[in-house]
Amino acid sequence: MPAKRFLLLFSDTGGGHRAGAQAVAQALQHRYGDAVQVTLLDALVYSRKWPFYRFPAWYPHMVRGRAIPWKLGFRLLDRASAVEMATRATYPYVRPALRALFEEHPADVIVSFHALLNRLLGLGVREAPRSIATATVVLDMLSTHALWFGRGLDRYFIPYEKMAGRAMALGIPRERLAPVGMPVRREMVEAARTPQARARKALGLDESLPVVVIVGGGDGMGPMAHVTEALLRRRPQAQIAAIAGRNPLLRRHLHALARSHPLRVEGFTNDMHLWLRAADILVTKAGPNTLAEAFVMGLPTVLYAAIPGQEEGNVRLVLEQDAGVWAPGPERAADAVMVLLRDEELRRAMGRSAGELATPHAADAIARELYNLAITNITRMKGHG
Repeated sequence: MPAKRFLLLFSDTGGGHRAGAQAVAQALQHRYGDAVQVTLLDALVYSRKWPFYRFPAWYPHMVRGRAIPWKLGFRLLDRASAVEMATRATYPYVRPALRALFEEHPADVIVSFHALLNRLLGLGVREAPRSIATATVVLDMLSTHALWFGRGLDRYFIPYEKMAGRAMALGIPRERLAPVGMPVRREMVEAARTPQARARKALGLDESLPVVVIVGGGDGMGPMAHVTEALLRRRPQAQIAAIAGRNPLLRRHLHALARSHPLRVEGFTNDMHLWLRAADILVTKAGPNTLAEAFVMGLPTVLYAAIPGQEEGNVRLVLEQDAGVWAPGPERAADAVMVLLRDEELRRAMGRSAGELATPHAADAIARELYNLAITNITRMKGHG
């Protein structure tokens, strides 16, 4: 029997889209092995259509600072009518790229991990040379933009049941919604089950002092360097690690700080699961993927920034659950960390609350549903053959 073919589309406009796609790809391959063929593709770069292929490079600049134009655009397009109008105006321009996609990457199921792709995909599959099942994995926690719910897909995987009302108001039938949680990579789930001491030993950390990990997403976005500097000025009795990601300028800034302060600096690392397991406190912007991983680890978070519009709901979720602290800006974030370092019971209480938001089995649940979609689609094709 031929392998079921899955094409997972993401874009590197923020690290969460790629990480979500990787989590689902891992789950498909772990559960079904040789019975599946999984391809991951950066769809915006693949399109070679200006300006879309430039979005990954532009994104860090578009959301920098107060990002007023980004916020205005987010609000302006956040209606079903606006999504439909913008998508139908764009579709003739991107239609050749979609046709090439279907021809070069034949699939039984195409899964979108980026809101910009959804309605375009829904329009495109109607003209595809063969039947293709489609789905999207929504990767925003509460501030879910209308683009995620572009019509025409077979399945919409959402993090929480409370999103169902929003989706149905935007025209998505209830039977196409699957509240499964946020997909998290397999190594994160496995690391969460291991002793913290083992992770610290693997990273060469002292087991007797608390560990504070500071991140800014895969691209080291936001005022991360200033947050780190503000915290180091307070001389905490803790081990401080700053993960700069793919940001060489930030890494140089942090290394300069490390010359006069006790600071561990890391660039992009494949050991993020160990760092989060080793941590007692995570200091981060309110990115959904990072928060989903923190929830799985049962980590209290100090949130120092949020992208206007799309990440504001993530902040609300953390605060409503008492899973962390909203402390925008370097000084407030540093003060919040110091409070948590002094109050171990508060740290533990926030960690327990964070754990209640964890969805460690989401990727596996999505993989099962996608496999069933593939079988349904193949059966449908045979019936029409």
